[in-house]
Amino acid sequence: AFSVVSKLLSQRKLDLLDELVSPEVLQVLKEKISLLPDSYRDALAADIDAIMYTTEGDVRIYYDDDGIKFVTILMRFWYLNGADLPDEVPGETKVFQIMFGDESTKEKRHLLTANYEFQREFTEGAKPDWTITRIEHPRLLE
Repeated sequence: AFSVVSKLLSQRKLDLLDELVSPEVLQVLKEKISLLPDSYRDALAADIDAIMYTTEGDVRIYYDDDGIKFVTILMRFWYLNGADLPDEVPGETKVFQIMFGDESTKEKRHLLTANYEFQREFTEGAKPDWTITRIEHPRLLE
């Protein structure tokens, strides 16, 4: 889900996220993405093969005021991306310069992070659909 959503964000195909992302988050994303330079937008995309590490940051079970049971899982992702980001982007780390062939064909990669929170209703009889209720790409979507 992270890879698919991050690519759609990068491509500005926000209308395809209606079923995957909460309306509140989608509204904020529409505003932020329209202001991003192309290089930052390109850096949002995480190919599934470029995801280096994932971990859960927080898992919560809670009930709302009507007694409906929810589960939320905050996932943290570290992924490689070759977007042409300026060197002064604080907080991101360049970790690889991959060389194929000779010195003139260097390819620079950045190690970037993202936090996505997934929520699902766990009340008996509820549809087993997960919704993304938070999307953070630090230093890119601020």
